[in-house]
Amino acid sequence: MSASPRKPGGARLAAVVLLALPLAIYILLYLMPISSMISLSVDNGELGRTLVRFRDADQGDHDARAAALLADMQAMDAGRQAATARELNQNLSGFRSLFLKTARQAAGIEPTAAGLAAFDDRWTDQIYWDVMLANSSPFTWRHFGEATGLKLDESGRLTAGGDDIYVQIMWRTLVISVQVTLVTLLIGYPLAYAVTNAAPRFAAFVLIAVLMSFWTSILVRTTAWVILLQTSGLVNSFLLRTGFVTEPLQLIFNRFGAIVSMTHVLLPFAVIPIMNVMRTIPKSQKDASLSLGAGPIETFLRVYLPQTLRGVAVGGATVFILALGFYITPSLTGGPRDQMVSFYIAAFVKESLNWGMASALSVMLLGAVLLILSAYGAARWLLSRKRGRA
Repeated sequence: MSASPRKPGGARLAAVVLLALPLAIYILLYLMPISSMISLSVDNGELGRTLVRFRDADQGDHDARAAALLADMQAMDAGRQAATARELNQNLSGFRSLFLKTARQAAGIEPTAAGLAAFDDRWTDQIYWDVMLANSSPFTWRHFGEATGLKLDESGRLTAGGDDIYVQIMWRTLVISVQVTLVTLLIGYPLAYAVTNAAPRFAAFVLIAVLMSFWTSILVRTTAWVILLQTSGLVNSFLLRTGFVTEPLQLIFNRFGAIVSMTHVLLPFAVIPIMNVMRTIPKSQKDASLSLGAGPIETFLRVYLPQTLRGVAVGGATVFILALGFYITPSLTGGPRDQMVSFYIAAFVKESLNWGMASALSVMLLGAVLLILSAYGAARWLLSRKRGRA
């Protein structure tokens, strides 16, 4: 008796069921946070939700816009008044006190331009009205303007008249990440080679040393480097006793300290991928190359190294992506000029409560990563096409 054939529809249904849970987790834990971050970067916050009447009022009629503003203030509760005042203050220093002072007495103020001026003569200054009008839309590009130094002129065109401090910080982040990646690969490649090709006891010792670093908390490892590299630390004490230096070196709270500590933290992420690729290379290839007359250096450069570049690329890319988002290590071991973009994102979230600006910087960082990965993918595609033609 022959078995009945399986229905393809049942297999497809089982595949859909098996994929549903990981797909739901992917959407919930990855896509939704990213989409929320992007929406926050262009969301005008309380300004877009509270200044509704003011936004719709005739701006040429000063009495009408004053009445609309007072009506919006009276419609807000205390929490929204504080949030709106804080966001206005981010655009114009000193606006917070004026807005809160007016909002608390809005019910007793005559709803005209003269009434507002009599209450506080700062309302006669057009700049306050311009700031509210420019930021009363539900969506705004001002966070990206502040982050990139670009501004919209009166005709709606982007101009480079702003401060580009965050562009410089983004560039600094990329430079530090590249430096850490190069140093990590220079140290990680010999370690991976030792684990793969050295004597078993020595290889096991190196592997355990790498994994011990991997298993230790990032905060503990970073604090250890602060202790080691400080002016009275073990490194400076050793250099002074051996006579290499006559006074302590500044090894911490600068670029050197940040790169050293970040390299130590990220080293396992470079060693493990390179080591896994090295283990797939047959040792017989080395013996064959030597038997054909090639020396050890030529064998390494022409036979062994090219086959390990895939692991180098994976390890380097992993280290680079992780280094871009580092916060704890550079903030504890770097100086004021060595802080990366994640430090400022955290400052906007924890100190100034400017979620829009933090999201804009995060989107810029995400965009830089996607751009670099796209360039890398395009380079690999072009290289594969050239090899195919050859």
